[in-house]
Amino acid sequence: MPGQIESAQRHALEQLPDHQLAARVAAGEHGLFELIMRRYNQRLYRIARGILGSDAEAEDAVQEGYIRAYRKLDQFRGPEGFGGWLCRIVSNEALMRLRRQVRLRLAPISELDMATNQEAAMADPRSPAVNPEAALHEEQLKRLLAAAVDALPDAYRATFVLREVEQMTVAETAACLGVEQTTVKTRVHRARQLLQKNLSAELCAALPGTFDFDGARCDRLVARVFQRLNAAG
Repeated sequence: MPGQIESAQRHALEQLPDHQLAARVAAGEHGLFELIMRRYNQRLYRIARGILGSDAEAEDAVQEGYIRAYRKLDQFRGPEGFGGWLCRIVSNEALMRLRRQVRLRLAPISELDMATNQEAAMADPRSPAVNPEAALHEEQLKRLLAAAVDALPDAYRATFVLREVEQMTVAETAACLGVEQTTVKTRVHRARQLLQKNLSAELCAALPGTFDFDGARCDRLVARVFQRLNAAG
């Protein structure tokens, strides 16, 4: 049954490449799935958050994506590309949820360019850093930037987050969202134009820290996934 890893083994296991971890999980070492989740929580959360524009919806999408990936590990054909495989599973889950939200049902991904959901939900405040004053200033910038990114049209927001926040390549972003590379470039360009209407260049420095997913939130998601896997037997 899935369970957490003993601390004495953790360091050595953390050095294993993705495909080896995946193979061992598929072979029955279910607890190693924790390492996969902790390795990819940040990236997958940002992908889902960029698509859905909601913290809660993003966490649910990542959780469901992990469940799907766990049950399909034997279908992964490595050794390369495990991260992209996970990204596609989670992005597909997030896109399905988005389509339900905007009543697009079976619309192709390319038609998401027409979706213009303008919700401006603020991101959850983050814990203060070592320097409280500097952390507060940085947090204010992050919240303002997160609100501006949230206000982008859905397709632009998802693409912008993957490229500029998660810093994925154009090719990786295109593969993750199922669009052409030229579409990725166009969406990022238009997203930047929209953001520049309300933001100064100073705010761009806060991008790498936007939509953090670590600490207690990371632990909570790992625990929930294992709870569901244990319940499923």
